[in-house]
Amino acid sequence: MVTAAVIAVITVFLVLLLKPLKGEYAMLVVLAGGMLILRYGVEQILQILQTVETLKGYMPYVSDYMGIFIKMIGISYLCEFTAGLCRDGGCQSLGGQIEIVGKLSILAISTPVLVALFETVERLLA
Repeated sequence: MVTAAVIAVITVFLVLLLKPLKGEYAMLVVLAGGMLILRYGVEQILQILQTVETLKGYMPYVSDYMGIFIKMIGISYLCEFTAGLCRDGGCQSLGGQIEIVGKLSILAISTPVLVALFETVERLLA
């Protein structure tokens, strides 16, 4: 997290320096800083995936749900990143739409888990 924070602070300082001189370059600096942070975030996600693979060995019956969980994390990270870039570019409404589509995508992906939960409750009550 320290690496991402340092990249963000350096990016903000560069943007503050460039914005009065060349505003269009400031947006490019924000994009470059965001890509560096995204790269760092992907490294973190890869570490999480390795841990999940280890957990799958202990709990093979949960492997389907782990895949869904990882997809949900990826969608939320991508949507937050994209919405932030849209807002930085002055497109607040587009950023809001990205967040809504992300939430709907997470809901669509999580429906099998919800169905399995209801089936389990039904079996317990029957």
